[in-house]
Amino acid sequence: MCKQTEGYCQTAPLFTITPRNYGIVDSAMAHYDIFRHHLAIKYPAYGHALWEPSPGGRYPAVAVGDVGFIREGQFHRLFNVLLSPRDPSHRLGIPEENEQLRPRVEDHIIPGTLSPNHFCSAGVALESEPGVFATGPKNPAEVTFLCRRKQGAVLSLPIQAKCENTVALGDFGEWMINHIDRWFAWARELGMGINRMEDIVLVTGVHRTRSWTNVAFLEGQTDSRVSFEVQVAADTNINWRFSPDRIIGAVLNRGPVGQDLPEDQCIFIRGYRVTRKLMILPRLKGAAGPNPDPKGPNSEPDVELVPISTVPEYT
Repeated sequence: MCKQTEGYCQTAPLFTITPRNYGIVDSAMAHYDIFRHHLAIKYPAYGHALWEPSPGGRYPAVAVGDVGFIREGQFHRLFNVLLSPRDPSHRLGIPEENEQLRPRVEDHIIPGTLSPNHFCSAGVALESEPGVFATGPKNPAEVTFLCRRKQGAVLSLPIQAKCENTVALGDFGEWMINHIDRWFAWARELGMGINRMEDIVLVTGVHRTRSWTNVAFLEGQTDSRVSFEVQVAADTNINWRFSPDRIIGAVLNRGPVGQDLPEDQCIFIRGYRVTRKLMILPRLKGAAGPNPDPKGPNSEPDVELVPISTVPEYT
């Protein structure tokens, strides 16, 4: 049973995004962009850090093979290329003539783990003892983070996260390039504001856990710091405690609390986007004759594959 509680935490009076976000915004750069940007610099191998890891009850969890888009720090799933087109999870439907991807390597998803820790960007210091997580029913551990730069980020992970990555990156990349035009045309018809091809993401790896706390330190605030308490009992019961007066110059978002929580919170995703290549006209030659067909059988595709983090977010 998952018991949702707020502890003694209350919404800060000047700023709220969701009932679990606390802080005051004073920055031209959105807090979710600050969060993913600074963690990507410090931990590039983990991929794109999601400000809101919850699937929101719309599907079980973000998974390898998902096609979707990221908006305001949350991944929104459209469909999954590894599932049958008739899979019941495809509640939005699928693009026309959509096929199921079957990688040439059958056991292509490799599992892994990520140990509990506080993942801090450069310039953010943990003032309490590193790795402190209370494991008993009493005296929850308090942690304090101080940001010494204009901006910074923290992902506090009190319990192990599980990792999945596909080794069939070549198959995934080729599949996306061959299908992106169809996906994009279909996605635009959904009315979700997907206006750029680069908005569409194909997931090749995930980190999922049960709970978390995300912190974004905002530019323009001196002596930015955050303190909160966290308690983990027998790896099954997680509780956070926050107080608005202990959050200075930052925005904070916390994950679920309670016992026997599902492992459906996706803190990092890895994957591909597709962008259009910059087209350069060929140099003119004096010899007469027909020009080669730019769309001929030997022509290169006018799109290229890039990691998720390569294209900046604008939403």
